Amino acid sequence: MSAGAALLPASQANPPARTPGSRLTTQHTCAASLGTGVKSRRTFCDVITSTAPGESVSMAVPARTGVATVFFDLHNRFGLPVVTRFPGASYTRHEAIARVISGDGEVLGRAAVIREFRTAVDLFDQLAGGGRPGGVKGVAPGPPEAVRFVVPAGVTVVGIVGERLRVRTATGGDDTYDAPGRPVAIVSNLRLEYRPAR
Repeated sequence: MSAGAALLPASQANPPARTPGSRLTTQHTCAASLGTGVKSRRTFCDVITSTAPGESVSMAVPARTGVATVFFDLHNRFGLPVVTRFPGASYTRHEAIARVISGDGEVLGRAAVIREFRTAVDLFDQLAGGGRPGGVKGVAPGPPEAVRFVVPAGVTVVGIVGERLRVRTATGGDDTYDAPGRPVAIVSNLRLEYRPAR
């Protein structure tokens, strides 16, 4: 991770009080929206392996004075088992790495989220609109890793794209996925703080 990025503890998931004269925007574009959380009511987006912001998650950075700061929560993307035969049967450990890039694909830095899943208790939320019991989808976000990232002056678009995903399972499987177009994580709670240009 570069010096411009910082992982924040969960207690600091919200940005600090804004500096005088700054503005906050939450406008972003998802190439693959996952919908709304049942409990949190947040909107969630897949983080897709790519080198272009438009193929994953992107935010336009308004005209500004100096740097901007982007905040987001990065979640592991867990597939939910249909039936749990016994405790631990569904165990999986995900290590996901995402890149923060500029509009032309320059890598500004990286962030990672590593979590384990055994049962639904290990999830942050479930996603509405699926065919599972309770009307939820078959994938769900794990607990968030709060990320704060400084966007250099002159960057007009910032993207969050996937780099790779490593999955370990209870049966001893250990696989890494980095093919273009693969979802490797989930993002939510995107905010961008900036000082408007005069």
